[in-house]
Order: sequence, then structure tokens, then C-alpha cells
Amino acid sequence: MELEAKQVRKNLIFNVLSLLANIAVGLFYTPYLVKNLGISAYGIVPLALIINQYVNVVTGSLTSALSRFYSIALRQNKSDEASKYLSTSIVIFIGLILALILPLWYFVQNIEFIFNIPSDLLEDSKSLFLLTILSLFFSLFSSIFNITLYAFNRLDLLNIVKIIRISGKLIFVLFLFTSLEVNVKYVGAANLITEIILLIYSITVFYRFSEGKVVLGIRHFNKAALIAVGGMAFWVIVQQMGDMGLYRIDNILVNKFWSTNESGVLGAFEELGNYTITIAMVISSLFGPLILIAYANEDTEQVKKLTIDRSLSVGVLVAVMIGILGGFSPIILKAWLGEGFAEYNTWLMIKLTLTPFYISAGVFAYGSRAMNKVRFPALMTIFLGLINALILYGLGYYAHGNIDIVNWMLVVGLIMGVLQSYFLNGLYFAKFYKGTARKVMLNALRIGGTICAIYLIGYLITPLLIGMHIIPCLILIAVIALILLIIALKINLKKSQINELIHLVYKK
Repeated sequence: MELEAKQVRKNLIFNVLSLLANIAVGLFYTPYLVKNLGISAYGIVPLALIINQYVNVVTGSLTSALSRFYSIALRQNKSDEASKYLSTSIVIFIGLILALILPLWYFVQNIEFIFNIPSDLLEDSKSLFLLTILSLFFSLFSSIFNITLYAFNRLDLLNIVKIIRISGKLIFVLFLFTSLEVNVKYVGAANLITEIILLIYSITVFYRFSEGKVVLGIRHFNKAALIAVGGMAFWVIVQQMGDMGLYRIDNILVNKFWSTNESGVLGAFEELGNYTITIAMVISSLFGPLILIAYANEDTEQVKKLTIDRSLSVGVLVAVMIGILGGFSPIILKAWLGEGFAEYNTWLMIKLTLTPFYISAGVFAYGSRAMNKVRFPALMTIFLGLINALILYGLGYYAHGNIDIVNWMLVVGLIMGVLQSYFLNGLYFAKFYKGTARKVMLNALRIGGTICAIYLIGYLITPLLIGMHIIPCLILIAVIALILLIIALKINLKKSQINELIHLVYKK
């Protein structure tokens, strides 16, 4: 237990370093691209990333399934079984990539029929999509090799991967833009260079930690491992396809029925949400391996306690951050992206309101996947995703260019997203852990109440700050955010929950 606590503290330190890297890059990267590319060209970048996310649904689901079986085998000292799972998964990934090459090539060559892209940017956009997809393939193999670190709770080393990834894309974009030219395709090139470097690092670290524990080789390919990993992965794929229909379809449809300008604005706001999630992961990612370890050790009470308590902790934390970003959005958007983005602050508020429920529900997902109970959530998610996509398509189709309809599209996405992410995952978790359903519902009320209260506070204070110089204004907002965070944690968390969180991180 002492070693576990020390490792959690080490994980936290590197999580904070990863957080600082994300904040530094986040403050500069998106505004830099918007300023140099222009909003129309920048609007293509989120579209390329969305396609990667759809491809990543398949490959990421395999990685998620592998993590479950591989980690449990390693924790139970079943080295031969772990070798079979890892070797089999690598063969699956190679086959999957070979199967995807031609369809993705055809897709890239015909993107003008799928997305609304200005003709003068078409060829560069095709290069961006192609390079982004190639970078994804490299990242897939990195993720496989890094599962060993996850299994042994070495999130400190996993965070080095994140730091290299987030810093590399900025460094290489700056290098390519200044040494060659400002061109949207070099955003994809920067991602590809970064992922190649990461793959080399991941292989090196893998062999360091797996020596004597895991052996890779075609002779370890195992049909039973294929069925186990593939069976779980199939339902995770189905669920995440539904997730994509809920969380990413709005940007695609805004591009289709409006233009890359509007999809660029929405894409920039999604990036802000991603940075917020990254900050929340400083805490929440500490518990994924711990929940899996507790399940492997058949410690049901610990699984229940970790899941319920930590889902509330990260939910309230993110609710405060989102409340600040939304409540003070006219000021924050002007400082971050420029005056022109401030008029879209309603989009930002609606889009980001889902984030605390989404990140809180992610803790429930750790528990469900540890149990390999993914079929029902998958079916319900794909059902809700299809309904959401159909409603949004109808709204966009009959909008006839009326930009106000985007607000309603985002509201529908928010409602469906909260139903799927929090209530579906939370109540399904409660089905297997009796006595937790009431706590799941109360946690939802606490998270929702927190974000609404802080939205209101920000809305009331913003007019008083509008005339201030931007630097002292942002400092004042940061102070207000810290005060509200302390108040929110004291109101929503029991003293014992706060003490346990502090004890876990700081115990000597």
C-alpha cells in the first residue's frame, strides 16, 4: 500500500507537468493556427481530427479491451497469458490497418463530396487528412506498447508520452511554418513527425519494463485471446461509434450546412473543452489503474468507493472550470482567440456544459470495462447516437442558413449527451453495485447545480470587468475561480472524501 501511495504521488507530479504543458500549448497553439491560417483554413483541422477519431474508435476500442485482459493477467503474474494477449493484439492491429488503407485513401481523395471545403484549400486539405491518418497509425502502436505502463500504474511515464505529443505538435508546426511556409498540410506533418518519435520512445520503454514478463512473437498468437479481446472490443466499438454520433456529429453538420468558418469556431471551442478534460485527467486518471487493480484483487467495496467518490470529485472540479469559462466567456474568448469569437460565447457555454458529466461518467466506464460489462451500454449509446444525428441533420437541413439554429443543435446534443454519458453509464454501474443508484443521481444534481451556479455568478460579474485591462482582469478571474473551487468542493464533498483524496496524494 505504501508503494502504491508513492506511485500515485509520482503519477500526480507527472500529471501536473503534463497539465502545465497542455496549458502552455493550449494558450498558444490554437490562437497561433487561427491567426496564421485564418479561420476558414483552420476550420479544416478539426474536421481532419474528427475523421481520426472515427478511425480511432475501432483501434482505441481494441486497445481498451486489451488493457483490461492484459493488465489483469500481468497483475496476477500470468506472463504467458499476457504475452498471448499482446502478441495477438499486434497482429490484429496490423491486419486492421491493412484493411483500412484503401477505404481511407479513397475517402481522402474524395473529401470534397463529404465536407464543405473551399476549392483553393482542397489539395492542401487532402494532404492534411492523409498525414493525420498516418500519424494515427503510428500512435496506435505506441498505445499498444504503453499498455504495460498502464498495467503497472506507471502513469508518470505515460505522461511523458503526453508531454512529447502536446509539445511536439507545436514545436514542429512552428518549425515548418517558419522554415517552409504557412500551410494547413504542415499541421498534419507536425503530428506525423511527433508520432514517429513517440513510437521509438514507447518501444524503448516497453522493452525496459516488460523484460522477463512479456514476450512478443507470432508463436504467441492465440485464438482464445483473439476471441476474448475481439468480443469485448466489438461492443466497445459499437458504444464509441454512438459516442461519436453524440459528441462530434455537430461539427460535421455545421460544416455541411454552413461553412468551414462556423465549423472552425466550433472546433476551437471543442479544443478548449479538450484542454479542460486534460486538466481534469490530472486527478481522474490516477484512479483508472487503481479501479482495475481493485477489481483484479476482487475488492468489490474498493471498486464501489473509488468509482462513486472520484466521479463526484472530478465532476465538481470540471463543473467549476466550465462554469468559469462559460460565465466569463466574453472576456476569455476575446483574450484567447480575438474579438470576433466573443459573439459566439453562447455556443461555447452550451458545448462545454456536457464536459463535467462526460468526464465524471468516464470514471463509471472504468468500472464497467473492468467487469467486461459493455454490451448494453454499447447498444443504448448507438441508439441515442443515431437519434441525435437524425435530429441534428433535420435541424441543419431545414435551417436554410439560419445561424441561430446551431444553438438548438447544440442544446439537443447536450441533452442526449448527458443522458448517454452520465445517466446510462452511472445507472448501469449501479446495477452491478447495489446501493449506489441514489448516490449516482445525487452526484448528478451536485454537478449540475455547481455549473449553473457558477454560470450565474460569472454572468453577473462579467459586466463589472469588461472595462478592465485584460491581464489584471484574467488574474482576477483566476482568483475568483480558485475561491469558487474551494467553496464547491466543501459544499459537495464530505470532509472524509476530501481527506481521503489528500491522504492518497500526499501520504508520506
